[in-house]
Amino acid sequence: MSDGVYGNQAMGRVTHGLLRLSTAMRSEAWNWAEQVGLTPTQGEILVLLLQRKAALRLGEIARETALTAATTSDAVSTLESKGLVEKRRALDDGRALAVRLTTRGRAAAKRAVQWPEFLTSAVSKLDTAEQGSLYRSLIKVIRELELSDTIPTHRMCVTCAHFVPGHGTARKPGVHRCMLLNQEFDDSGVRLDCATHEGADAITQRKTWKLFAAG
Repeated sequence: MSDGVYGNQAMGRVTHGLLRLSTAMRSEAWNWAEQVGLTPTQGEILVLLLQRKAALRLGEIARETALTAATTSDAVSTLESKGLVEKRRALDDGRALAVRLTTRGRAAAKRAVQWPEFLTSAVSKLDTAEQGSLYRSLIKVIRELELSDTIPTHRMCVTCAHFVPGHGTARKPGVHRCMLLNQEFDDSGVRLDCATHEGADAITQRKTWKLFAAG
């Protein structure tokens, strides 16, 4: 069998596997949501607000969740009616409204964070090396989807001005450094969403990604 045929089959099987995971996650998300009287979209918004630890405008929520403005507005209005979020004037612009969690909303968001536990349990069956390899591969897939504008960009280490890939004491592949926090870490420490993220310029991002992807 030629490498091309084998490669196409492998890609097809990987894609099929990811679709099966997607089906399982969607099913579990709806099961959880129905139990707490929410939809998966509403739960996702609660988790986003919890993770960002700050009020977000409707446009920011829509961008981060890849939802339409109308869907975001409807979901937020429902959450507001349930007393889980509240709208206040944005600190940086008194003309704009920002959404933040209420005390009840924060408690609901903390429960929502736990719904993918079934997936965490499955991943825990992999050994450390397998988990690291899977995570690195997922980062690559996510980044490629970002570059093709298929999904929103994340505040990832690999696009941050403070991230130096392959920067161990001996510049070992897979050992990286955050210049802002002055910390070294392996692939498992690469963040998908970092509060201190500062986007690097386009040239630096391309250089960083090339080094990381080849590591």
